[in-house]
Amino acid sequence: MPGRFERLPRAWASRVAKPFSIGVVAQGFSAATNFALAVIGGQILGPAGLGRLLIGFAAYVMLLGFLRALVTEPMIARTTETTTRADLASRSALTIAFAASLAAAVLLALLGFMLPSQVGQGMLLFAPWLVPALVQDMARSIVFRDRTGPSAVLSDATWLVAMAAVALRQAGWRPVPLKRAAAWWRRDARPLAGWLGTQALLYNVASYATVLLLAAVLGAAAYGGFRAVQSVFAPLSLLGPALALPGLPMVSRVIREGNRPAIRVAVQYAAMITAVTAAYVSILYFIPAALPFLFGDDFSRFESIIAPVGLWQILAAPSFGLLLFLKAAQQGRTLLWLGTVNALLYMALTVALGAAYGVSGAAWGAAASAAVGLVILGFVFMPHFRAPGADLPQNA
Repeated sequence: MPGRFERLPRAWASRVAKPFSIGVVAQGFSAATNFALAVIGGQILGPAGLGRLLIGFAAYVMLLGFLRALVTEPMIARTTETTTRADLASRSALTIAFAASLAAAVLLALLGFMLPSQVGQGMLLFAPWLVPALVQDMARSIVFRDRTGPSAVLSDATWLVAMAAVALRQAGWRPVPLKRAAAWWRRDARPLAGWLGTQALLYNVASYATVLLLAAVLGAAAYGGFRAVQSVFAPLSLLGPALALPGLPMVSRVIREGNRPAIRVAVQYAAMITAVTAAYVSILYFIPAALPFLFGDDFSRFESIIAPVGLWQILAAPSFGLLLFLKAAQQGRTLLWLGTVNALLYMALTVALGAAYGVSGAAWGAAASAAVGLVILGFVFMPHFRAPGADLPQNA
């Protein structure tokens, strides 16, 4: 039947499942530091203090998103093999990452001094770590692009102690002049980076505005509880990056064979991350005591939002796989409006329902935004599912 998805030409386990499992291990080591930060912060500072701390952490996540959109993902989508061109792209991308992260660290520190202490203290805490954190993220993406994922596992494990040094060595970084790196970016990365960068700008502004608005309508304590539940019962913060590490290079290579096999691989990734997310959430749903055990007894009152946070994660999971295809196909315009709509949906529903019904309303608002976003993504992909053999025009 035309349009049916045939079996993958290679073994599914070696082409999709194995790289994903390596990505999970690598991202698990990387995420351990973030989770430890939340747990230690919750134990020492309580819900209100954790809320202030995580406002600063959200600034780091926003800057990381910008770097990935402007440099990392365009570089991977356009250079998927270890060639001379890919080597120049890697060296240039790392040079840009170092320069940009240094400027971002200075800016974050200045904002930390200027803003009220409730917001500024968290920014000041994260400013000194931006350079090694952002450069290491770029390096590990290059390692996965070059199909040496097991080496990235070592890098992410060492990150707990030595941070970026091992990843830079594994990526074989030799600095290039910043002018040459900028020339590479303008020539190769800018077409897609323009769309992804605009999407990241709008998405991250909306996301950080949501952080500040939620903290305002819920209060620091309730916001800290909301984020504590996310850190335990929202696995996509781990699984999403773990999927992207091997997934984007994989789909970018397969799309050279045509859209049909690339869509098949993206669907396989979407099914896998959804199944893993559902299993994780279902298991932990029956262990609600994990929240006060990890963060302290003050957090037990937030057990009521475990169900909507888990549902939110299950509904959001498929998009992490399907969007790999749009990035590999360099569908920048589509990614721009999808990301913007999703961010605005999340902000509107979580803040509005949070203001009306408190932290429970915010959690159900997040689940509702994921449901609507999944429906919209389904409409975007429907023509490709019906006739996946047709090539997509690149609008990057």
